[in-house]
Amino acid sequence: MTGRRFLYLLGLGAAFCFYLCYGEWVAGVVLAVTAGLPWLSLLLSIPAMVRFRLEVQVPRALETGEEAEAALMGSCPDPLPPFRGKLRLEHSFTGLRRRTAPNSLLPTEHCGRITIAAARGRVCDYLGLFALPARRSDPKTVLVRPRPLPVSDAPDIEKFLPRAYVPKPGGGFAEQHELRPYRPGDSMNAVHWKLTAKTGSLTIREPMEPRRGLVLLTLTLRGTPEELDRKLGRLTWLGQYLLSREVSFEIRALTGDGLRQMPVSGEKDLQKALDSLLSAPLAETGSIRDQDFAASWQYHIGGEDHA
Repeated sequence: MTGRRFLYLLGLGAAFCFYLCYGEWVAGVVLAVTAGLPWLSLLLSIPAMVRFRLEVQVPRALETGEEAEAALMGSCPDPLPPFRGKLRLEHSFTGLRRRTAPNSLLPTEHCGRITIAAARGRVCDYLGLFALPARRSDPKTVLVRPRPLPVSDAPDIEKFLPRAYVPKPGGGFAEQHELRPYRPGDSMNAVHWKLTAKTGSLTIREPMEPRRGLVLLTLTLRGTPEELDRKLGRLTWLGQYLLSREVSFEIRALTGDGLRQMPVSGEKDLQKALDSLLSAPLAETGSIRDQDFAASWQYHIGGEDHA
């Protein structure tokens, strides 16, 4: 804006010199138009300046180390006036807080949640000579997700052999089935017609699913950024490993707002649990290893350099 004001003053000075040297009515008109132009611009710009809003545009989620930028955009129902501003960043796990120019690379070296807000926003008139503080939209967040980090002592899948089979809620496909007499309310699609024809009574082929003991992954959400990268990277890998073998499990994590318990039976559950931990406050004291859980199998995830 300083540059535009300087150019305008040069133009105003030139119009004034033209008026002094030429002295005709045309020179007076040029001087009057030049002097009144900023006020006309301000008058025409006020509706847009009042309704203008600064917005931050960022991707919702990234992987650790992935490059991305945060853009500062303007929103206005009128023709968009000139604007400027900075971005204020805050990283949940590293404690990083800084102001940066728009379109700068985001700090994705470590996993966590980055909160990004517009700062020092100013909106100008159409000539860029006057400025007002710009209204700002709510801050945006970017989840920096960990990359899977394999562990050397992956669990033996034989430990998770089913102890029993129970009816599968909602029916559907299953590798195991149980034959039983028909009960009112059963779907006719589940009738075993060949056996029904042989026995003369309606027989249901009920899908069954395995019931295992509680499989538990635990961690304490505390440590350096590098340790947290390793903890959540190992949690990601172990979760994918168990799900690929059709083993449901539960994540229990000690965070700054207490113990979080997150059952996982699919990829969506796992991602939801990981995103929840990326947004959680760090635990200041205590360790989840001090708590005793009744689980058939439990794996504690640490942040050591090797695991």
